Amino acid sequence: MLACLVISDLVLFLSILLFDKIIFKFNVKRDSLNKIKLMVVVVCVIGISLAINIKKNLVLGSLIYIALVCVITYIIFDENFKTLLLSSFWTIGIIEMLDKMSVIIIDVIYEITGISNIGVAKISRATIIFLFVAVVGLLYNRKYSEGIKTIDKGSLVTFTVLTIVDTVIVMVIANIIVVDNEPEKQIIYYVAFIFAIFGLYIQLGAVILALMQRNIYKESQQLTEKYLEEQKSHYEYLEKREIETKRFRHDLRSHMEMLSVLAKERRYDEFDKYVEEINVNIDRFGNNVTVQNGIVDAIINKYYSEAIANNVNMEVKGRFPGDCKIDAYDLCTIFSNILSNALEATIEAKEKWISVECRYTGDNILVEVKNTFDDKNTARNGKMRTHKKDANNHGFGLENVKDSIRKYNGLWSIDIEQNIYKITIAFNYVRQE
Repeated sequence: MLACLVISDLVLFLSILLFDKIIFKFNVKRDSLNKIKLMVVVVCVIGISLAINIKKNLVLGSLIYIALVCVITYIIFDENFKTLLLSSFWTIGIIEMLDKMSVIIIDVIYEITGISNIGVAKISRATIIFLFVAVVGLLYNRKYSEGIKTIDKGSLVTFTVLTIVDTVIVMVIANIIVVDNEPEKQIIYYVAFIFAIFGLYIQLGAVILALMQRNIYKESQQLTEKYLEEQKSHYEYLEKREIETKRFRHDLRSHMEMLSVLAKERRYDEFDKYVEEINVNIDRFGNNVTVQNGIVDAIINKYYSEAIANNVNMEVKGRFPGDCKIDAYDLCTIFSNILSNALEATIEAKEKWISVECRYTGDNILVEVKNTFDDKNTARNGKMRTHKKDANNHGFGLENVKDSIRKYNGLWSIDIEQNIYKITIAFNYVRQE
């Protein structure tokens, strides 16, 4: 009996960790996969479970269990402690409500079959919850690479309220069925009730997927608007530069005649000053950089202007194919996120420079972005810390970059060495037909 209770607690605990890993998408610490650490975690869970089930103090046992979940998730996952703490409380609450519904399922099955075993019932309940989390996680991972930690708090509150309402409905209906003692109707009620509960499970899973879909649509819409704005700025800049170039060409003959006069009259000081003024005007046309791809140019030039405004030296060289089959949306996703992160990190550094290099062969495209950063802005897992106001949502941009690269069977790598952060991207070069 005691063994069954411990096994069920272990399964519930695994359900919580599985929820964090495949639905919240928390990053696992490398050293947490150490066999010794995993054994210590298992022993701790078994020990606490034994203590709780032997003492049978519900309040104290619940507090110890919650504390254990928080500690172990912090040991296993490489996330902000506050995030892990809040997610632990939320996940425990959701699992507990699912458990309430699974209790009624098992009770109904026992009522129909006439079999009763408390230990087996507890394991069965825990197994139902584990399977629910695993199935939802499997469906979730087929469609999304980001975790539900990207969903806004309001949506999570909505899902929580829905789960509470479903639990209350199930418990109320269960009491109504128990009150109705007509034997010929009882089996029909029980079977219908089991299907209703499983329907609620499906509903909750569908709500998670729907909330994430809405979140991704919102991000997609924002990125599209951002891309269009950058394109608009880029074309406005090109139009302005074209007008200035035409004006300069119009006066070029006059400038050359003036230089000729100054040279013939040996007025060399005035000649040098006049040439310098011409160079200044020419430099005004050269503030724009290009890699020979209109879409990529639009994005790079936006951050090139911001770099100049923040006293960051940004070097752009190479070429990006203009006839490749990479969608504008994906190009915007890749370059906007990488350059935004690079500029943010470089602004805080003592030495301020960014290097962007694009090149391609007949088969591959290679993009390499390097930037300086300050040591204090590096997290222990090698990721960059952010000073943005929406810090909770920061970091998902890199996940979006990875998704866009995967679409073209690409590869990426990140190297950090001596205050230089380098990201390298390579994907197949497919020409437009």
